Amino acid sequence: TAPPSRTPASGTRPTPRPGWRKALTESALTVQRISSSPGRTKVVFNLTDCVGCRAHRGPDGADVGAYFTAYFYPLKRRWMSAGLTRQRVEQCFRVAPVQDPLANLQEAERWARRRLSLCILRSRLPSRAPLSVIFLPGVVYSEVRRPCRVMILVNPHSGRGQALQLFSGHVQGMLTEASVPYTLVLTEHQNHAREVVRKADLSKWDALVIMSGDGLLFEVINGLMEREDWQEAIQTPLGILPGGSGNALAASIHHYSQ
Repeated sequence: TAPPSRTPASGTRPTPRPGWRKALTESALTVQRISSSPGRTKVVFNLTDCVGCRAHRGPDGADVGAYFTAYFYPLKRRWMSAGLTRQRVEQCFRVAPVQDPLANLQEAERWARRRLSLCILRSRLPSRAPLSVIFLPGVVYSEVRRPCRVMILVNPHSGRGQALQLFSGHVQGMLTEASVPYTLVLTEHQNHAREVVRKADLSKWDALVIMSGDGLLFEVINGLMEREDWQEAIQTPLGILPGGSGNALAASIHHYSQ
């Protein structure tokens, strides 16, 4: 198996390099070069930074090898700043143990979907903890199962009117990388989100995500509380992404989740 160099932001098709060995544990993916030459011989990828992975064929139809690509968002120090920010890293691996393209693709799928996806989930949970709830000192976090189906409500007119552009430019790609199916709802008038959530069949989604200012989240909560099954509906996991002029709640949640 041959890994390429890291490709931040937008990845390009790597040039395969032979002589590498990979090892997967519950916390990390380690890639080590089989070589006696000096230099960096081992790279470790923390699975807590990985949002997803996929298996696929290469662009060259004559290539019998298959590929699996993993998407990482590790914390890195900002340029000329003491703060840390997450930066996108796309890592692609070529799998070609045999000359059978189908067998190679199945091996890539085994790494991408079974092994790596399972380790991503395990790495985010304390040892032997149940998948539904994680108990930490003073705080209870709900763990949304994956694959997770999400309804995303976006107010395209909130703030500077850039919420939809922010979704398309930043959020949509991450959802695709994480293999998260979603339904996008654009609000058209005041209390539209409230009406949608009050009438929706919530069994179709595992979580509701709001991309707007703080006001749209309150609409959603009011809609949940107005349902006949409000006691069950209010247990639906809610997420908020900053897309308005007032993003205090999103900023607070982000701060306390670090």
